[in-house]
Parts: sequence; C-alpha cells; structure tokens
Amino acid sequence: MTRPGTLALLVVAAVAVSAFAAGVPAQMHESSAHAGPTMNYHEVDERLATGGHFVGDGLSELHEKGIKVVIDLRDEPPAGQKEKLAELGIEWINVPVVWKSPKRADFERFSEAMSNHRDDKVLVQCQANYRASAMTYLYRVVVEKVPEAEARNDLTAVWEPEGRWRRFMDGILESGT
Repeated sequence: MTRPGTLALLVVAAVAVSAFAAGVPAQMHESSAHAGPTMNYHEVDERLATGGHFVGDGLSELHEKGIKVVIDLRDEPPAGQKEKLAELGIEWINVPVVWKSPKRADFERFSEAMSNHRDDKVLVQCQANYRASAMTYLYRVVVEKVPEAEARNDLTAVWEPEGRWRRFMDGILESGT
C-alpha cells in the first residue's frame, strides 16, 4: 500500500523521465524563449552562456550575472552596443558572422576571441542564439576538447542546426579546425 501523495510523485517522476528521454532540453525557460537577459538565453556552465538579442533589462541582468565579455556574432549589431556594455564594465567584441554564409575564417576569429578570454565569464551572442550556440558548440568540441555529446546537449537546448549550418559545422568538425 502506498502513502497518499506517493502516486502523484511517481507520476511526476515518470513524466520527467519521459520528457528527458524524448530529448526535451534539460534547461527549460520560464515558458518563453525570452526568459532571461536575452532571447533563448542558455547557461553552458559557470563561465559561459549563449543568447540572442537583449530583452527587457537584459544589459543590467548580464552585469548582475557577472558577465565580463560579450562576443557578438551579428554582422549588423545594434548601434551603441559597445558603449552600453562598457557603461556596465562589460567588454564587447564583434566577430561578424553572416547568417546565410558562415565561413571557416569566422570560426577562427571566434576561436581567437574565446581563447583570449578563457578566464572571463563570457556571453556569446547573436540575434536568436543560433549562430552563438553553433559556434560555441564547435569551439568547445574542437578547441576545448569537450566530449561531443556533452557539447551537443547545450547546442540542442537551443536549436537543431540543418542545411548550410549543419554542413558548415560538419566541415569544421571533420577538419578539426
């Protein structure tokens, strides 16, 4: 015989296990892609996060989270971004990656920026966190030697690349650079 509430707890646990097995991202946002300082905000670990454009009071929230560097991959970032972040003591670096035409040289510039700030708390940003999560995934696998499955979990928490981005990523992974 089970105690009252035990059955409900077992049902909740079964639903959670089923969702995990079905590939639902481990980190869910509060019912919105806009929860957090940026669209599709995702904390990879204690020193690295990815995100899209800022929402609400996102700049202040980044400061509160201890972010020291923003690497922005948008090829047309908003005017004044560098100055707004500088007011909060956050360094802004733009590594423009054209959405429709990512290049190996983009990944190399991004990797250099990441390596130069390996001891800082970094947000990798783009418009919707697709370029950011893809380039961060590649950097973690190719440069930091994070196991691919671990890095993929953080990538797919945001999106599943297809088409040109899948081909671009596969090319970087195959060459190891």
